[in-house]
Amino acid sequence: MKLPVSCLSLLVVALSGLTFSAGSNGAVTAEHRKQVDEVKKELGKVSGLIGKKDFEGAAKVLDDAEKKLKDAARDAGIDENHKLLSGLFRQIEQKREAIVKKRGAGTAAKSGAGGGAGDFERDVAPILVARCLRCHGEENQRGDLRMDTFGGIVKGGASGAIIVQGNPAQSLLVQRLTATGEERMPKGGNALKPDEIKKISAWIVAGAIFTGDNNLPLADLKPPAEGAKRDSTPIQINKPTGGETVSFKEDIAPWMVNLCLNCHGGEKPRSGFSVETFEKLMKGGSSGRVVLPGNIKESRLWHLVGEQDPIKMPPGQSVITPTNHSNLKKWIEEGAKFDGGDPKAPLRSIVLSPEEKRDRELAALSPEEFAKRRKARALELWNAAFSREPALEAENEAFVVLGNVPEPRLRQVADWAKSDAELLRKFFKVKDALIWRGKLSVFVFRDRFSYEEFVRTNEQAEVPPETKAHSRVTAGGGEAYVCVQDTGDAATEDLPGLRTQLFALLTEALLQRSTARVPEWAAKGAGLALAARSDSKNPYFRGLTAGAHNALRLVDSPRELFGNGALSASDLPPIGYTLVSHLLKKGNDSQFVQLLGQLGNGKAFETALAEIYYANPDQLYQSYRAYVETLPGSRGAGKAKKK
Repeated sequence: MKLPVSCLSLLVVALSGLTFSAGSNGAVTAEHRKQVDEVKKELGKVSGLIGKKDFEGAAKVLDDAEKKLKDAARDAGIDENHKLLSGLFRQIEQKREAIVKKRGAGTAAKSGAGGGAGDFERDVAPILVARCLRCHGEENQRGDLRMDTFGGIVKGGASGAIIVQGNPAQSLLVQRLTATGEERMPKGGNALKPDEIKKISAWIVAGAIFTGDNNLPLADLKPPAEGAKRDSTPIQINKPTGGETVSFKEDIAPWMVNLCLNCHGGEKPRSGFSVETFEKLMKGGSSGRVVLPGNIKESRLWHLVGEQDPIKMPPGQSVITPTNHSNLKKWIEEGAKFDGGDPKAPLRSIVLSPEEKRDRELAALSPEEFAKRRKARALELWNAAFSREPALEAENEAFVVLGNVPEPRLRQVADWAKSDAELLRKFFKVKDALIWRGKLSVFVFRDRFSYEEFVRTNEQAEVPPETKAHSRVTAGGGEAYVCVQDTGDAATEDLPGLRTQLFALLTEALLQRSTARVPEWAAKGAGLALAARSDSKNPYFRGLTAGAHNALRLVDSPRELFGNGALSASDLPPIGYTLVSHLLKKGNDSQFVQLLGQLGNGKAFETALAEIYYANPDQLYQSYRAYVETLPGSRGAGKAKKK
């Protein structure tokens, strides 16, 4: 039986990037982008509210943000999968889940309801029988809601589903039990005790699990015996014999990692059931074994995933394909064989993502093969956008430069790139023969239209008006290119000139090679700060200092300053430039390179900052704000902004 919920997905499908769905192009204006930037600022405050346990305040911010984004999507004629919006919608869902987890953790700690898991028969059913069946029993089903069986609870009533798995705040049942006035239930009776509501909430947080007969009256349910022991039969780890038609490693593990691990992993997996390793999968959860090799009828995993009974797994909007269903059934029937090596190893370690598979293929290429592939890929990207306009080319040992500007300009860009790469190699102490394996592709566009058309075609994205260049380098090297609109050599407070723009772009592309990406402000600001050393009179840098003062007026905490995604596209260059400049002045070049190296290797920003600069984020935040106030033009810019 399915639980018809429309809640946020608790089993999040792993996505490899942000893309538009088909037909998402619309009229995105500067005003729409401004609205989106405002939403980003608001979302930056949610973590602080959650930390203060102001869950209602955090939920309100998220609700308001979601409404603004949907309004913007409707006004612009784009769907919610548009790159401008999709990441923010995911942030909202993730933060809502964080509220549920934090609130649920507190509920569990105080309720004493089975350690927070909330056993239905023992903790929830007696409350519902005593307080709800007068109006929602077999003889009296107000609101078309019958709650005397679990099946009736699953079905819901005239207002829809009353349980949202994992999310008591979104569950109509909890909303009505905690409401005030005429909306509060039980209608005409005393409100439920706080402890009773906590038990129901804890059960919902744990997944609203019930393992019994959906049609059995709640009044007849028997709680599990105290101290009841789980099946202690040794776990079966059956190895393939060669006649199997389904591989656990190839056909089962990938969708389990993508769809199940978010909820059924970590120290406190939902329902006590973990799929972090094959051994844990076979041990089962709080209700016992979920996979019985060769016995599909008694395998609870099949009932939940294959037959969706008594509840739907994965919950919410997440689904597995008919092929996944078929493979799961066949795998259990064939003995649930394990072909992945060590059953104690993380399941994720035996599953290769598409990116990992591609990276393995790339790693096997010789330097010559990789360079050939890079150029072919560059031509493929160009021809996809401009099938009737062949690219002009310039190439050297480190760069493939393509574009629709005159050939002398392309050769000039290629020479600049070669010279700049040597400066970057020395500064960042790069020892590889090539900074970018297989070379770096550089696309140079003569006008705005060409730049935007290339991005729309190949990245399914819109270019913000203030953006004149960007880089795209994947950690494995599958993609490695930069795009720049040729705005000429004359620099202004709004444009740095092509040479300076190229140097900053190459720096950003170098820092994107790391497996763990350095913060956006560091990648964006490092090249600008280094470029300013040799071009200090460039008016563009004066404009950035003024812009930093204005941008900081909307930054209220270190989290909003240092966290990825918190700054808008227009605020990243001025804040990145001045923040990196401050770090370079605060320490030295070697310390800054060391900081970026540790961040690129996955170390937490707080830890790296403490080890290298002997400071914490709050101290850096305060010293940086004071530094910006000393920069020429900042105060005047701030006053002008307020008028």
